[in-house]
Amino acid sequence: MEEYKDAHWRSLFKALSWRILATASTILIVYTFTHKLVLSLEVGAVEVVVKLILYYVHERAWLSVPLGSKIHPLSSLPVKDAIKEEDMEKIKIKLKELGYLDEI
Repeated sequence: MEEYKDAHWRSLFKALSWRILATASTILIVYTFTHKLVLSLEVGAVEVVVKLILYYVHERAWLSVPLGSKIHPLSSLPVKDAIKEEDMEKIKIKLKELGYLDEI
């Protein structure tokens, strides 16, 4: 089994959803201070691109920081294929027998 990591598309989706909310708030803040709609939209347009890229890089960089994350004890096993559901049940039963699982 491999250590769990977010897929790139998941990080991208999270970045996009956050940017929609954050950019809307930036546009609103700029408009509140300037009362200029065009300027507010221009700032929002630049901000969305720059901060989307920065967020994605930041999110991916944090995947390499071990702070607060745990490595699964089975992640070092060289599994070559995805585990089938029926095999997963056998593994769960064996782990319970060995005392690693309380319940299945």
